[in-house]
Amino acid sequence: MGKVMEKINSANIFKSLAIKLPLACIAGALLTACGGSSSGSSTSNSSSSSSSSVSSSSSSVSNEPVAITIPFSAVSGSTDINCAATLEGLGTVSTRATIADFRFYVHNLRLVTSTGEELPITLDETGVQADNIALLDFRDKLGTGATACQGDANPTMNKQVVGKVLIGNNTIASVRFVLGVPATHNHADQTLAKEPLKTPGLSSGMHWGWNVGYKFTGLDVFTAVPITRPSDANWTNSRWNIHLGSTGCTGDAVSGGAVTCTAGNRAEITLTNFVVGESTIQLDYAKLVEHSNMGEDGGGPAGCMSGATDPECATIFASLGLAHATQTTAPSAQTAFSIVNK
Repeated sequence: MGKVMEKINSANIFKSLAIKLPLACIAGALLTACGGSSSGSSTSNSSSSSSSSVSSSSSSVSNEPVAITIPFSAVSGSTDINCAATLEGLGTVSTRATIADFRFYVHNLRLVTSTGEELPITLDETGVQADNIALLDFRDKLGTGATACQGDANPTMNKQVVGKVLIGNNTIASVRFVLGVPATHNHADQTLAKEPLKTPGLSSGMHWGWNVGYKFTGLDVFTAVPITRPSDANWTNSRWNIHLGSTGCTGDAVSGGAVTCTAGNRAEITLTNFVVGESTIQLDYAKLVEHSNMGEDGGGPAGCMSGATDPECATIFASLGLAHATQTTAPSAQTAFSIVNK
């Protein structure tokens, strides 16, 4: 009788457990309490996974310089710049033109963080970059004179800068660069220079001489209708140039002497909303010449050659945010360069 009662009591105990505890706990009811070591093991695994995720996230922030490529593009309104392009509606008299040359130098490239800190980009040494100076060249064909941009394919066409920069855990907000060649390289023997500053070489057609230095930009077009000069009925030209460069330079660079220039004419460009790996820096020629009368020229070579008395430079310099002696008002922010995001 005692054994029968013992069996009944045991059955009642398990029945009670089945009612009060989840089924998952019954199997281990006599070994562990429900919510004990099994749940603790799960918490431990979750904690380990979370720790691994944080560690992985932290390790993704590099404390070493990382490779960076910044594409550049050149357009005129909605038209891509190339040697076959026809540019319409330019300037104040809707000039039509084709490309003769389209090159420019940049240096001192930096990323700017959300707190305003500048992170310098060290450019790779390539055939089109040296000493943190790069030549952007949008000509897909070569040629000179009247057949400029109509010859053989251009093997050194270049639409990007490549280098390295230490970003760390900074948030990037802007990109900044200087349009032009730095003073440290502007007045030297170009025949001994490294590319892209060598003449003969990539700087051919982009140099004024030792004392004056390099043309920072060679943004030249052939106009469909000849350019005239109100003061000279016999004067015409069909090439309108934008040659930015230093002026008022004195010294003897040939003999190794120091050269100083009253007008450096280097435009520092800052562009916001820059996203690493997604943004392209775009130059819009139509914006650059928006306020220029490309049908007439007031003096000197056609277009803007950076001279202090060159009347065509007032509006061009203003579009780049630069001051010029012929301007009647101080320039505001540049309008020629912008950011295009994917």
